[in-house]
Amino acid sequence: VISNSKWKGGCELEFIKSKDGEYYLLEMNPRFPAWVYLAVGCGQNHPEALVRMALGEDVEPFDSYDIGKLFVRYSFDQIVDLKDFEKISTLGEL
Repeated sequence: VISNSKWKGGCELEFIKSKDGEYYLLEMNPRFPAWVYLAVGCGQNHPEALVRMALGEDVEPFDSYDIGKLFVRYSFDQIVDLKDFEKISTLGEL
């Protein structure tokens, strides 16, 4: 799929497997996935390597990585005073 698209860069493909074993492409995102930071945490900075390649630098293939890492995504809601938000967005500080 990637070679036929001639895409150069980070991307994420999402497939679904049917009950009869066939794979179907659901989505192709022309960007690194959100969890790419896991690779950075394991010693492989793919976005940096891609930028270096785009700048014409020689980039060695990644041949090792750290094991025992876990990517955890979390979000939280926070109630803030509107005036504080205005100060941060206009002045950059409280």
